[in-house]
Amino acid sequence: MADEMTDPSATRRQFLKGRAVIDAVEAQVSGAEPLQAPVVPVTHLSSDADPTAAGRQSAYMEHYSKPAMACQFELLFNIHQYPTAGIVAGDVFQLLDELEDQMTVYRDHSEISRLNEQAFVGEVRVEEQLYGLLKRAREIWEATSGAFDVTSGQLSALWGFEQRSGSIPSDDAIKETLTCVGTANLLFNDDLNGIRFSTDGVKINLGGIGKGYAIDRMASMLRMNGIQDFAIHGGQSSVLCGGDYLTNNGTSGAGWPIGLSHPVLPEVRLAHFNLRDRALGTSGSGRQGFFHQGKRYGHIIDARTGWPTDHFLSTTVISPSAARSDALATAFFVMELPAIEAYCREHTDVSAVLISGDPAAGRSEVDLVWFNLDDDDWQRHVGTE
Repeated sequence: MADEMTDPSATRRQFLKGRAVIDAVEAQVSGAEPLQAPVVPVTHLSSDADPTAAGRQSAYMEHYSKPAMACQFELLFNIHQYPTAGIVAGDVFQLLDELEDQMTVYRDHSEISRLNEQAFVGEVRVEEQLYGLLKRAREIWEATSGAFDVTSGQLSALWGFEQRSGSIPSDDAIKETLTCVGTANLLFNDDLNGIRFSTDGVKINLGGIGKGYAIDRMASMLRMNGIQDFAIHGGQSSVLCGGDYLTNNGTSGAGWPIGLSHPVLPEVRLAHFNLRDRALGTSGSGRQGFFHQGKRYGHIIDARTGWPTDHFLSTTVISPSAARSDALATAFFVMELPAIEAYCREHTDVSAVLISGDPAAGRSEVDLVWFNLDDDDWQRHVGTE
């Protein structure tokens, strides 16, 4: 979402970066980068290119891109597999524009802005699918004991991260802001798809789940149009892969090759996955934050305390839904390891890779902890055992 920081070096912004067929998705910091393979580069369309045009193509990949939600969204298809891919891409990007217009807090007419303005005065009726997203956000808030919270955006503003002028606020300021933070303040009326705020000052910000939700909706539209093999990434922090990419000899690639790179040293590759009909999201603060009296404060804040956390350098989550993966990656970043382990034990359809280490050490060695990943699911590289 446009609500997040838009620094091109930011962790979530640099999670995925299309460069080649095997570079369908690449992380600069703590997310996915593609597995090396003997395939040719993809030539990107310019950001203002007509997404319905055939565009420039590589020998094996068809690529479309569009700026939205303060980042770049990209669609990747196997070349010549779907004759209507360009037309469908145009429809998908139109949907993306509509979703941004609905969810952003930077447009006064958006549904989220209307909610934030009116929901304490009285109940506000919400479009059905957006209502469902907010219900899912509450479910994740409950399941993570408040670690993921769509009402926490005011804490980021308080710490100055939205203005890129980070500074430590007073205890009183944090305490005051916390009075209007908490998804418990959202009251739902399922009969009318209505939402009301129980406390004045509550503000919803979908920055931690909005891009993933948009990607889920885009993937659904692709499948409704008969496209089963594709990769979507948005904001260089979220990816969803459907079906398989085709290798240069036309055989199935058994998913899409997605790699995991170092959260601070992006040239160092830590592991890789083959992603098929699954979504991957990452959170990290390896490159966002500020120092105060020798201590570094990252930009991801625990909404329960009002303070940034530094348990990990990055957290990566794989699940069936891009919205869920994004939200859980944010939640896991502020949760303690035992709580993450307990969540993954209860939710076996969720996989996680947690990276920790000293971001100032300048070394490639980091510690990896993972849950619900078998050896067949991924391959760890040297130095990450």
